[in-house]
Parts: sequence; C-alpha cells; structure tokens
Amino acid sequence: MSLLNLKTKKEPKKEAKYFNKFAEEIKKESFIEEIQRETDKNINTASSLMIGEGVTITGTIKADNEVTIQGTIDGDVDCHTVIVNKTGNIKGKVKTEIMKVEGKVEGEININDLLHIKSKGSVSGKVFYGNIQIDEGGKLIGEIEFRDKNNKQEEFKEWKSP
Repeated sequence: MSLLNLKTKKEPKKEAKYFNKFAEEIKKESFIEEIQRETDKNINTASSLMIGEGVTITGTIKADNEVTIQGTIDGDVDCHTVIVNKTGNIKGKVKTEIMKVEGKVEGEININDLLHIKSKGSVSGKVFYGNIQIDEGGKLIGEIEFRDKNNKQEEFKEWKSP
C-alpha cells in the first residue's frame, strides 16, 4: 500500500507537463484570435467615403466615419473626419471632429477637435476649432474662434462666400 502512495505522489509525467503548457498556449492564442476577430469586425463595419478627383457633388454628405475628398463638394459635409487632398475643394458648411486640409475649403466650418492645414492647404470663412495646426505655407483666412469642448457655443449663422 505504501508503494502505491509513493507512485501517486510523484510528479506528473513529462507528457502531462507539456500537454498543460500546450493547453495554456492554445488558450492564449484563442484569446488573441478572438480580439483580432472583434477588431476586424469593427474595422469592416466602419464607414468611409472617397470622392475621387474629377468628381463634383452638389448637396449634403453625411457619414459616420471618414470622408476623403479629392474632387469638388458644393454643399454640406457632416462626419467624424474630413480629409481634403490637394485636388480637393469644399464650398459649404462642414461639421466634423477632425479636418485635414491639403486642398481648399471655403464656408462655415465647425471642428470640435483638430483643424490641420497642410502647407498647400487653404481654409477661408467662419471657423470654429478645438485645436489647430497650420504647416508652413498653409492659409487660414476669415473669422476664427476657438471652441472649448466643455463649453458648447452657438454655431455661426448663415455665411456666404464673397
């Protein structure tokens, strides 16, 4: 009987040790794969829109995520992020969190977070912004007002292009 007790008190066989370690690694990999699947699902469901060079849109654009403009918009844009590439042009009202301008934007512009005007970019009109970055050569012309995120301010009334 004591011989039997000695056998049960011994360490598990090497195969069992390796199996336990292997099982732990599989659990970690499964967890990582699950996170990756959720991330991919979120990326795939996010909306984005690109207005290509040579395209002109007259009207209102409303999107949940990002709008990249290489063409011309004559109207309003309401989305999370607006990127105006060097051939892009907007004339109208813009309401967004983040705006990066390499082309030309003219009108009433409400940016809750960051307005980034790149070296070839030009923004003119009435502009509310949370943060601003203007690269050397970038242009900002018009009525400009800082917007504190914590203090909601009244948006500009009608603004017409000169």
